[in-house]
Amino acid sequence: MSDVERSQAWCANVMREHAKSFFFSTRILPRRKREAVEALYGLFRSADDLADEPGFTREERERGLEHILRELDTVRDAAGSGGAPWYPAVRRAFERFAIDVADARRLVEGCRSDLDPAPIRTLDDLYRYSAAVAGTVGRCSMPILGASDRDSLDRGERLGIAMQYTNVLRDVEEDRAMGRTYLPSEMLAHAAEREVMREIARIAREYYREGRVLAARVPNDGSRAALLMTSAIYGGIVDRLEARDFDTAQGRAYVPTGEKLRRALYCVVEAYTGFATIK
Repeated sequence: MSDVERSQAWCANVMREHAKSFFFSTRILPRRKREAVEALYGLFRSADDLADEPGFTREERERGLEHILRELDTVRDAAGSGGAPWYPAVRRAFERFAIDVADARRLVEGCRSDLDPAPIRTLDDLYRYSAAVAGTVGRCSMPILGASDRDSLDRGERLGIAMQYTNVLRDVEEDRAMGRTYLPSEMLAHAAEREVMREIARIAREYYREGRVLAARVPNDGSRAALLMTSAIYGGIVDRLEARDFDTAQGRAYVPTGEKLRRALYCVVEAYTGFATIK
């Protein structure tokens, strides 16, 4: 295997292990697009793990994230090179698609901010944090899928934010066990936790509708179906949370495989015929 092939396989394995719903929805993409999305995920997951996973000292986290930023700055440099396992695959993705390095840097900087997390007091705080750590993924993905105008990048960012909001809602108990909370404290001071979660879910649903707008703008080569699937499958987690009235004691919500397949089928049919309705 070449260095690029080894790097690509590493990124795909990371995505398969850590982002099952996202991995599932990208299987329908053409190979070049799928590989670029996997490469970006490998990069972003590496940054996220350095910020969050146990086993690193503060110095190791800071040094590792700074190293990622330095390597990221060379991906468009003809003479650039990097030793990270994601580097060759990411370099090829940036060669193939007009991904903005500034958006990728913003995500790594967002992960670095988790080393000294600012309190989430308001919905605006949650929005800014989610835009940095997830909206940037949406922005980086849009040139790959085929829509890189300013409005599409902004809508892609909001789709990424919706996914982060979904993670926040799904992981309330897990985050609480680690001494964290991403639910806005000022909202919690005036409303019950479930009411706060219900409002965040409402906003996430609004942003998931961006996926339908974006789907109409990208080529129908699997990109359209992938966008619809991402919105429908992640939106399914919100459906599950809502069905249990946002009772966090019931454990982590997820979309079962059968339901995931049903939603994916609706999306594929809609993408290629326009007649199906996603429910």
